Amino acid sequence: MKKITRIANKKDVDAIYEIEVENFEFPWSKNSIENAIVKDDLQDIIITEVDRKIVGYISYMIVFDEIHIANVAVKSEFRGQKISLDLFDFLTKMADEKKLKITLEVEEKNKIAFNLYRKYNFKILGKRNDYYGIDRDAYIMWRE
Repeated sequence: MKKITRIANKKDVDAIYEIEVENFEFPWSKNSIENAIVKDDLQDIIITEVDRKIVGYISYMIVFDEIHIANVAVKSEFRGQKISLDLFDFLTKMADEKKLKITLEVEEKNKIAFNLYRKYNFKILGKRNDYYGIDRDAYIMWRE
């Protein structure tokens, strides 16, 4: 098994979209994904490939000295195989090199994601009520 984590390019849009649709109730469109990769200088997507197949990604935006994570997703058949760790290793190394803070929102009940973020020294610094819908609150987490 050969794993590679890298910045996405235009050829990756369809595979990222498949993962987006699998993971989210209201997925980004292919056009939005392509825009993040190709046209918007502030946005980008990091992907992890296993044997040349894209299996997970992180989409994010850089604003001033902050990275704001929008989405993190892994194909269901690759969950539990440390794909998220590969993605976060890549992102946090980049943030450290550029001296950027990282922020994200995580659903209060999403313990798996919450534990992943804590592993990378994210701390809860706020809360957004009903962020993911009625009675679905989010923690605002930061990594300095």
